[in-house]
Amino acid sequence: MTTTLRTVAIDVVGQYNAAGKHLLNAWRTGAGRVIGGAGERYADAVGISALPFVNEELKARLVGAQEKVTGFLSTRLASDTAFTEKLMDSVAERTTGGIQYVADASQRVNSDIGTSVLNTLQALHLPFAQLSLKVAEKIAEGAGKIEARVAGSDKAESDAAAPVRAKPVRRASRAVGKA
Repeated sequence: MTTTLRTVAIDVVGQYNAAGKHLLNAWRTGAGRVIGGAGERYADAVGISALPFVNEELKARLVGAQEKVTGFLSTRLASDTAFTEKLMDSVAERTTGGIQYVADASQRVNSDIGTSVLNTLQALHLPFAQLSLKVAEKIAEGAGKIEARVAGSDKAESDAAAPVRAKPVRRASRAVGKA
């Protein structure tokens, strides 16, 4: 597969989407631990400590109320992060579609001057685009390591180190300037 500005730009979008998902998963895991830990500590504090004027029934009701709050927060965390992940995917898909649209439009240039200008721009900007892709890959790799560290998983860290590549768009490609 030849490297073009389109393919590099689509890969950059994919890398940043992957980095965002790694950070979102790290947030989900960390926030879930905070919610669960707070609920456990509350239940322990109510159950163990000798609260004056509080009988066992009231303690059980307090713990039950705390469990409901913890359950509600956990449910909201799961649904909100799932919504955010879908939103991130939607933005990445729309961005990739826009890149593809512009690339397709540039292929419809029929004049020799236009083709020459597009080829020159491609040659000038491709090295910078490739550098941007390398930066995006490092960011995605670092975000994956953060996710793995929060999750406490060695396997997730090795999986996160693999760069994510966008799937190629299945369309008939034409050389720039050919109709």
